[in-house]
Amino acid sequence: MSEPVAVANTVEQPTRGKGLAPIKQEFRKTKWFEDNEVEDINTTAFGDDEVEGQKFEGGDVGKQSNAGGKSKARGQNKKRKRTHVTDGIKLCPYIAAGDNDKCNWGDKCKFTHDIEEYLKLKPADLGDRCVNFEVYGRCRAGYACRYLQAHFKDGKLVADEEVCAYNWVTSDDLFCTHMYSVLSSHSAKEMHLLLLRMALRPKRWQLCGNTRPASTIVEAPSTPIQDKLKEVAEVEQITTDIETTPSGTVTSVGTSQMQTEVVSETTISPAMEEQPVGPIFDINDKKKVNFKDKTYLAPLTTVGNLPFRRICKEFGVDITCGEMAMATNLLQGQKTEWALTKRHASEDLFGIQIAGYKTEQLVKACQVINETVDVDFVDLNMGCPIDMLFNKGGGSALLDSHGKMLKMLRGMQHVLDPPVTVKFRTGVKDNTPTAHKLIPKLESVGIGMGTLHGRSRQQRYTRLADWDYIKGIKRLTNDMALFGNGDVMSWEQYYQQKEESGVDGIMIGRGALIKPWIFEEIKTRRHWDISSSERFDMLKRFCDYGLEHWGTDTMGINSTRRFLCEWQSFLYRYIPVGLLEVLPQHMNERPPPYYGRDELETLMASPRASDWIKITDRLLGPAPDDFKFIPKHKANSFEG
Repeated sequence: MSEPVAVANTVEQPTRGKGLAPIKQEFRKTKWFEDNEVEDINTTAFGDDEVEGQKFEGGDVGKQSNAGGKSKARGQNKKRKRTHVTDGIKLCPYIAAGDNDKCNWGDKCKFTHDIEEYLKLKPADLGDRCVNFEVYGRCRAGYACRYLQAHFKDGKLVADEEVCAYNWVTSDDLFCTHMYSVLSSHSAKEMHLLLLRMALRPKRWQLCGNTRPASTIVEAPSTPIQDKLKEVAEVEQITTDIETTPSGTVTSVGTSQMQTEVVSETTISPAMEEQPVGPIFDINDKKKVNFKDKTYLAPLTTVGNLPFRRICKEFGVDITCGEMAMATNLLQGQKTEWALTKRHASEDLFGIQIAGYKTEQLVKACQVINETVDVDFVDLNMGCPIDMLFNKGGGSALLDSHGKMLKMLRGMQHVLDPPVTVKFRTGVKDNTPTAHKLIPKLESVGIGMGTLHGRSRQQRYTRLADWDYIKGIKRLTNDMALFGNGDVMSWEQYYQQKEESGVDGIMIGRGALIKPWIFEEIKTRRHWDISSSERFDMLKRFCDYGLEHWGTDTMGINSTRRFLCEWQSFLYRYIPVGLLEVLPQHMNERPPPYYGRDELETLMASPRASDWIKITDRLLGPAPDDFKFIPKHKANSFEG
């Protein structure tokens, strides 16, 4: 791996054109592709985040046309069809592992149990090196592995007992079994009482807090959730034992009175009135995490998967967070959703981001997370702009629903041992920022850290982030750490924005997708003119991590290929340092058509999805004939 090198800005700043990256003239070409192959790159928008006045996901506000009169591509490919490539003949999963002679599905099984017949019809192996066999000493895919020769001798599967660290009852099965036991252990009544407590006005709980028994207070993070809920259930019994204070009398308050917020014969002393109103738990009992001055990889839907996070950890990122997980899907036990909570051993400071629109479901999901997942913090998503979540009252809709937001945060704080963080936007509508109203409320419930994305929900990812507003918000904070987020793509921008705004750190999202080595550049304060071969080695490691994560059978390889293509829909936007006239590259600049310094660098710069598949062919073997890929965002590539 070459060392990052400092590259001087030898050209005057005015050479940087508006919206166009300043590539040296000798590397430029007229068109991305040959005539009659595909249209000129300049007739198509280069990215949703780079064109002003557009509305995301097929909106009809501010649509623009280029000089040629063609409408620019924008929004998401909502109806794209994913390619689910499988073997022509499917082997029963119980038989494929090699340890079971009997299928648990019995006569209902739709798969073949004839191993010899399966091996005859199975697609050819893609190589003789199996990543899972190297890492675990055994391969989860068994006979279905597309690298079978690595662990198949004399007609049988073999294992390397010296390195074998894999429990053949898969971790997913064990996890789901435990998860369902946790879900069934908490009754609806217990959850109702918990949410009732969250809904109480702070001053009324302050009143009870001065006289209620100490046993009803959560005293340590190690207290089991069952015990915590039992303590909550004691709330209705507390008031019958309340003692009379010198300043007045407090009589019992029943459940029905709680719900109607009626307190009878209550006299509040001046001393009690002066006490600060705070969260309903002891913040000192929570785990402590120091977020300040650390680099933070944003939770990125689809592309922020575990293999990608491992790549970023290799480049020095400090904090990682899983992809946004929906509370409803977690409670339904969806394996794909729980996979988003998985953590790799290299992620030493790892969090989970959760989203929801019903307080009860969100708190319930956090209960299960607390008992089943090893995590350092849990982040509530209050910035997701997608309609599906917003219209139901979740994501960025919480920016205008402060009461609901506080109920969620109090509930999360109550059931979680790790600290709770939040990610939010400037507001819902353009030119109407509301984030400044949230800061006192977030601090009142003891939020450890907040991340402000400098755009509104209406703005989505168009136009530049408002760092001046982020600077103003930072001045409002006291104890809560505040991170900024938006458009940082170089170490100069990182330190400039951090110093000017005064934030405690910066979360990086698309900048890390385009150049994940940005974290190393930040720590060394130098630009890295990374070569195409080094970038290709990075993609090799990603494929290894993908096969380890998604499996080495046909479906696992298909998943790795698809997620690599999703990542390449951002990677191709990187312009090598040695080709730029002016540094650094900016997020809102698209490159003109250009040649790389070698064939691979040119291929990596292609905005065409079919060229991305060619790169996966070099890493994962030839793609199946029926494998098609359409990027998530329409403007990220040409089809072809």
